[in-house]
Amino acid sequence: MAWEVVGGGDKGGILVRSGQATSSDQLSERLSTGARVEELELVGERLHYKLVSGTGPAEGWVSLSLKDKPLLQRVGEKPKGDVDVGDLREGDYYVTLGILFKKLGTDPEKASLTKLKRSVGSVVHTTGKVWRGSGGGYWVELDTSSGDSGAGEKPGYVMIDASGFGTPGPCLQKASKEDGPILLLKAKPKPGSEVKAWDDGSLDKEFLVLSKTTITEVRVILGMLFKIAKSESITVLSKDGGQLAPETKVGEAGFRSGDDCAFEHSEGKPMRLVVMSPLEEGVKLTDLDIKNDWTVGQVRKLLCSITGLKESSMIMARGKMGERVGEDAQLNLSHLVADCGYKEGDEIGFIYMGDTEGDLKAFLAKQ
Repeated sequence: MAWEVVGGGDKGGILVRSGQATSSDQLSERLSTGARVEELELVGERLHYKLVSGTGPAEGWVSLSLKDKPLLQRVGEKPKGDVDVGDLREGDYYVTLGILFKKLGTDPEKASLTKLKRSVGSVVHTTGKVWRGSGGGYWVELDTSSGDSGAGEKPGYVMIDASGFGTPGPCLQKASKEDGPILLLKAKPKPGSEVKAWDDGSLDKEFLVLSKTTITEVRVILGMLFKIAKSESITVLSKDGGQLAPETKVGEAGFRSGDDCAFEHSEGKPMRLVVMSPLEEGVKLTDLDIKNDWTVGQVRKLLCSITGLKESSMIMARGKMGERVGEDAQLNLSHLVADCGYKEGDEIGFIYMGDTEGDLKAFLAKQ
């Protein structure tokens, strides 16, 4: 059984003793917040552990809680209070990346900075008062009126989002009862996927979503966690291994909190599409050299930049130029061309609602 240290963030970790008794010798080093340990023996509220990751004594005894506040939690177990949205208060936020940056004190301009580790999905209580730093980042004041704010008992401000801290996105997400309970999913890149964790650490990352979160949004989150610049190149897989459509919602896909979220990613490979002339039947207008991880929108942009046609007047569509097509022929600009069924050498069509001949005049004159 694996455990994660969730307490002691303000003190650099939790106390470790040499024996089961709380009167046994205290070791000189603390077990760091965020460390993971293997359970060797559990006697009541005392855990005999072996260090797996993080810093601290390689082995020792620790308490699971202190004054009803959890110091450790089983890996995969949600922190208390996260599931019951009825416990949420105005001003609450969810931890999104597992780390927090806290400015200690009541004056964020002069406060010293500390870094805390907290479980993804845990709740931080704030007053809702937001302070904008000189560098453009946003910080929110902690609510310590009930004791531990989720980021310690001492007053301060925690970072919502800011540049210059090495984070790929916001550290906090606003919590709301109206959104319903969050789901904690475990990102699982498929073997062969070319990914790297945002913190250069383990690929085992948890992330939070809502039942209404779409797969498109899940792609963005995974892109953030794994340094993938083009989230459209991520394929999220269903629980039975099939490909999930971008507009599918997490709840519709059957995901439950604690589930694995498998995905695939690989760098795009060269691909050529053919565009036929809208003016002369059977005449090729141009070739488009793209990559198979491009979106339909990127293809349209390239086509217009080459030919002089206007993006605002163009609808990308299935079928061949000159064919009569139905309303369902329109291609979604956010979808990958590969997901739309296109492969090397295929013709991609478009509907143009502008001055086709006039807008193509300069391009055709060069041919």
